[in-house]
Amino acid sequence: MKKSILSLAIAGMAILGSCSSDEETVEATSIPTVETAVSTSTFRITLRNAINFLSADTIGDAPLTTTGQTYVTTFKAPKGTYLSFANMFAQSNDWFFAPASTGIKLWDNMVPLTGDISDQIIVWDAGSEEEEDFLTDFPNTMFTAPNQSEPNSGPADDNNNVRNTGRNIRNYLTANLAYDPSSKEFTLTITKANREALHNPGFITPGILVIHTQDNALFVANEPLLNNGLEGLAEDGSPAAIYEWFTEVGSTGAPLRLSSSYSVLSPAVAYVHDGEQTPLFTNGEAITTDNGLEELAEDGSNEIAFNYLNAMDNVTAMRTTTPATPGESMVIEIEAAPGQRLNFATMLISSNDWFISNNQAGITLFNEDGTPKSSFDISKNYLYDAGTEVDQIVGQGNGQPMGGNVAVADDADTTVRRVRALDDVQFGKGIISSPAGVTQYLDERGGYNLIEVTVALIN
Repeated sequence: MKKSILSLAIAGMAILGSCSSDEETVEATSIPTVETAVSTSTFRITLRNAINFLSADTIGDAPLTTTGQTYVTTFKAPKGTYLSFANMFAQSNDWFFAPASTGIKLWDNMVPLTGDISDQIIVWDAGSEEEEDFLTDFPNTMFTAPNQSEPNSGPADDNNNVRNTGRNIRNYLTANLAYDPSSKEFTLTITKANREALHNPGFITPGILVIHTQDNALFVANEPLLNNGLEGLAEDGSPAAIYEWFTEVGSTGAPLRLSSSYSVLSPAVAYVHDGEQTPLFTNGEAITTDNGLEELAEDGSNEIAFNYLNAMDNVTAMRTTTPATPGESMVIEIEAAPGQRLNFATMLISSNDWFISNNQAGITLFNEDGTPKSSFDISKNYLYDAGTEVDQIVGQGNGQPMGGNVAVADDADTTVRRVRALDDVQFGKGIISSPAGVTQYLDERGGYNLIEVTVALIN
């Protein structure tokens, strides 16, 4: 249902007429009151914390063929993250070893997970190829490596869902985690179990390892395989395709899927405004008023910005009061009049003074004739540096809210500007360069993959 903003136009106009012969005066006539209705529409903006895949790496170079052989892999993973990995049971049609699809939780508050994690590993059937009797009659199989004539040549499985085989993982391998507090590194060790007396010796192939924040990083249990390259690993023991899927880059060379750091997004403020210039900031200029952007960008507090915006003419602001962890969303409904544009701001909590917003023009909500749009261009979401505080390593600074939020030095560059490159020290991806500075999830240009923004017309 649309609502109306009523403006009263009252005119007391005297209409004078005269007759050339006797200068007769015509009495003034009043024009009735006219109500001009300006219809508003309600829009819903959803800001989803899209941070998920933080790092991806391959495990091993050659199959484990002998009892006691190991894969040893080191990785970093901040609090709030999960471990997933997958290795093929080589002498099968499409079985692989992996944790549950939710992954393995690596931290319990401040305590890292260590020790034997074998019981968190499952023998999965990928559901992509029909099973032969490889456990009991391996020499007579036709589509099991190395007996198959070529990769991906077996008949399709009647049940194409990824499913738990119910096998005892310790018949195949054991897995152990260690943590070094000085280097802040985990070490995963996978050891081949003793199968020498069995008909099928059960080789283990090189695999994939992913650090992530949301469920189903590699597959979804009891559903068909995702189109991410896991089939090539499960059937043929090659992690190449799935590794390339995780590390694919966009048109500017920045990752399409890997994010730069684990982070919470602060409570957001969303607002509608007139014109093509947001009233909250100007790119390339310093913050010059007490408009609350500094508090939002440094501390994640949106109250001052919310009050500042609502005190302005032709601006309406709404806000959320709770943050969004990876996978969570903040939803705001807001009314807008024809011609107004929509924008938002939320802090990247793992930084000193970085915030995410649309470009200065904001998101166009209405067509030229004043009717509300039903689809929106929301690809121009950027990570900005507020220019108020010196920048420390993302996710590792004591001046960041997640690191203590102590007072640090002022930024030498006081201008608000897009973050176009950052050094991913934590996960070893080096300098992530995205000239446009995009953060939009899966933007073809690449970016930091921090947020997914959607807008919907409600009424």
